[in-house]
Amino acid sequence: MDASYINPFVQGAQRVFSMICQETPSLGKVFVKKRPYTTSEVSVSIDIIGAFEGEVVYNMTPDAGCFIVSMMMGGMPVSSLNDDMSMSAVSELANIISGNVATIFAGKEIVVDIKPPQLRFNADESFFRFAARVPAVVCVPLTFKNGHIFELDIMIP
Repeated sequence: MDASYINPFVQGAQRVFSMICQETPSLGKVFVKKRPYTTSEVSVSIDIIGAFEGEVVYNMTPDAGCFIVSMMMGGMPVSSLNDDMSMSAVSELANIISGNVATIFAGKEIVVDIKPPQLRFNADESFFRFAARVPAVVCVPLTFKNGHIFELDIMIP
């Protein structure tokens, strides 16, 4: 996959985290996930349509999700992602990042749109439209100073 398709996802996620967490997570080593495709315990998928079609899956552990949701809520302690407010916040995070990504692509005259987020817990490959249709799932890990990792799994055929 061409880096010109990956970089907007990294830029969009780092921009959003900088705003909501007052921290820009560092870019880890990009790698390809092996088949069968698996996710972290918490994942949010968003389909991309328009100039190209694909899917991005945002993955995190429950602890990382609680940390991020806590930051989104101004530092309020969050101990679980099983309540409506936390699940909504995680889905909205994916929506905000994806909207930023679409804006970055639009700045390059590549028009894409996003579909509503789908929150999943302990999902396998069958839950994702593009996992079996792409030659490779490119994983971009972003690491916060406290060690929490937020992964962007990019599936563009």
